[in-house]
Amino acid sequence: MSLIQINNLNKSFGSNLVLKDINLTVEEKQVVCLIGSSGSGKSTLLRCINLLETPNGGEIIVDGQNIMTANFDINRFRSHVGMIFQSFNLFSHMNSIQNCMVGQTEVLKRSKTEAKAIALKYLEKVGMLDFANQSVKSLSGGQKQRVAIARALCMEPRILLLDEPTSALDPEMVGEVLEVIKQLAQEGLTMLIVTHEMSFAKDVADLVIFMDQGVVCEQGSPKEMFSNPKHPRTKEFLARILR
Repeated sequence: MSLIQINNLNKSFGSNLVLKDINLTVEEKQVVCLIGSSGSGKSTLLRCINLLETPNGGEIIVDGQNIMTANFDINRFRSHVGMIFQSFNLFSHMNSIQNCMVGQTEVLKRSKTEAKAIALKYLEKVGMLDFANQSVKSLSGGQKQRVAIARALCMEPRILLLDEPTSALDPEMVGEVLEVIKQLAQEGLTMLIVTHEMSFAKDVADLVIFMDQGVVCEQGSPKEMFSNPKHPRTKEFLARILR
């Protein structure tokens, strides 16, 4: 059974239809990269999957459960779905380890001792153990994003959603964050990643989805999508991006 099944999903903001009849299947341990021009609906789709945006129609089935039913426990669901934002969304008044502990103690009700041990484990995993007690205000963009990834991993999510995780970073910081994400992909974490980094999508994705004006134009393996795209808009987009 698929981990995520999206059927006929629609989302509009006022009269602006941002997602039009989206159908999508994500298998467990699959890495899906969403590509396309800005404003094509990629980030909105990601935000619908963890209900940061409420869809106007269709259904999102995760683990066999329709998450759009009225009595669905959103908070419990979100504790298993990590989200990485462009702008890090860390608590700036806390240090790195406190950022990694707060969700564990507040949402998962872990003891401080257990939460700290898990936080240290994941800070080490992303290469940020030496910065555990440093205020996040003093970290570089790449370091902040690695702490944000560690924080999401501390919740031990089944699914990780990454919304342009490198777009706010200086070019020299991009590589260090992509390296961490590549490692997670190799370990079999199910991920949906909105990205403009085409070489990264080629390397890491099992499935590449090209979105344009709120619809899924084309999807396939990286080889199919980058070597032999079928849809005229995909061809045009990739020719411009890869030029």
